[in-house]
Amino acid sequence: MKKRLVTTTLAITLGFGTFGAAPIALNPIKVSAATVNPQNNQLAVEAKADQLIQTGKSLIGRATYSTSEYKSTYPYKFSCATFIDYIFKQNGVDLATYNENYMVQQGTYVSRDQLQKGDLVFFKSKKTGTDPDHVAMYIGDNKVIHMADSKQNIVIADMNSKPYYTDAYFSARRVLPSLLPSNPATKGETIVEQSFNLMNKVTMGNVNDEKAMKFTGTGFVNYVYKTNGVNLGTTNIKEQMKLGTTVSRGNLKKGDLIFFNSAIGSNTPSTVAIYAGDHRIIIPNSNGILTRVLFVDYYDQHYITAKRVFSDTVVPEVTPPTASSLPADKVVDFASSLIGKAKFGYSYNESTLTFTGAGFTYYVYKNQGIDLKYKIASQQAQMGKAVQKADLQKGDLLFFSTDNSGSKITQTGIYIGGNQFITLPTSGSVVKDSLDSVFAKNNYVSARRVL
Repeated sequence: MKKRLVTTTLAITLGFGTFGAAPIALNPIKVSAATVNPQNNQLAVEAKADQLIQTGKSLIGRATYSTSEYKSTYPYKFSCATFIDYIFKQNGVDLATYNENYMVQQGTYVSRDQLQKGDLVFFKSKKTGTDPDHVAMYIGDNKVIHMADSKQNIVIADMNSKPYYTDAYFSARRVLPSLLPSNPATKGETIVEQSFNLMNKVTMGNVNDEKAMKFTGTGFVNYVYKTNGVNLGTTNIKEQMKLGTTVSRGNLKKGDLIFFNSAIGSNTPSTVAIYAGDHRIIIPNSNGILTRVLFVDYYDQHYITAKRVFSDTVVPEVTPPTASSLPADKVVDFASSLIGKAKFGYSYNESTLTFTGAGFTYYVYKNQGIDLKYKIASQQAQMGKAVQKADLQKGDLLFFSTDNSGSKITQTGIYIGGNQFITLPTSGSVVKDSLDSVFAKNNYVSARRVL
C-alpha cells in the first residue's frame, strides 16, 4: 500500500538513495546494482529470482507491517512496496521506487498465465483511483510472497487460495531481465555499474577531490565517465549540457546524461543525472547519490534534455534526428509523457485524460497536428498506408485484436522503436510492451504509416 513515509529511518534510507546496511542474519548476496552476469539469459534471470525469493523468505517471522516506517535492519518494518523494494536492492536490483504506481510502469507487461519467478504482481482492492494498492512477487507454482497486512505480515500465498487474489488482481510486470545488464556489458552499463558501486563509498559536497573520493554532483559524473574512458572535460553543468548529441526521451539508453531545471520552463540546468535504464535515474548531489524513476512528477516536470556523450560498441550510436524522423520522435515523446497520466475509460475526455485505446492514439497524433479522424481502432486501421511488420518505423500505428485471434481489430498501439510499442490497454494505464510479448504475438493484426 502506498503511504507517505515520514520517519527518520526512511529519510536516511531513501532520501540519500542508499541500499541500506545489509542485515547480518540474512547473509544477502553482495552484488552491485548492475552486476554483469555470466549470461544475461533465462538461466541468469532464474538465478536472480531465486536470490530474491531466498531473501524474501528469510524475513518471514522477522519483519512486521508498517505504512509509516521503513526499517531495513532488525526489527524490520515494511509496507508491501518497501518490502519488494528492499529484497530487490539487497540482491543488486534497484527499482528506484517504493510506490506501486511507479513499479507497475517498469519492465514489460506479462499476463497472469505467463508469470515467472521474480515477476511483480499487482492488486487493487480500493474502489477509488486507478492505481494498484498492493504489490507482491511471484515465486512459482502459482504462489506469491508479500507483506500482506498488520495481522499476517509476510506470507506466501497461493493465488487461488482466497477470492482477493482473483477479484483484486490488477496486472503483472516482468522487471527481469530488463534491469539486468547484457553480456558483454555495454559502456553505458559499466558506467551505471560503477555509479551504483560508488554509492556508499564517496562523499558528496561542494568540492572535487578524487584522491579523497569527494565530489560535487557534476564532479562525480565527470569522474565516473573519465574512469570509463569518456572525457567530459568539465564539471560545469552548463558545459556538460552542451556535450554530445541530444537524445529524445523515448530513446534513452544506459549512460545517457539527463538534465533538470529548478524552475519549470527554464533551460538553465540545476541537476544532472545518469540514466540507468528502464526509467531509472542516478542523481548525484550534495546530499548524496539518489536513485529515482522519471515517472515522479518533479523529474517529469523539470526535465530539460538528455545527451549521449559516447558511442557504444554494443549499442549503435544514435544519429541526430532528420527532418523526416522528427515528427515520429515527437509522437513517441508525447505518448511516453502520458505514462502515469492518461487512463482507460469508455469515453474521450481530454481534460481528465480518459480514453479508450483508440482514443489515446487519436489524442496523441492530434497533439502533433495529425488528424486520424476516428476514435475507433478498426476505422483508424484504414488511415495512411499499410506497413509490413518487418518494416516498422517509429511512429507507425499498430493494430491488435484482444481475443487472441489476431484478426478482429479492437486495440491500437504506437511503434516506438526497438521492437517496442506503447498502448493504453483496458487494464487502466499507458504501458510500453514488446512485440515479442505473448499478447502481441497472439493479437498483432497490422500496421499503418500515417506520418
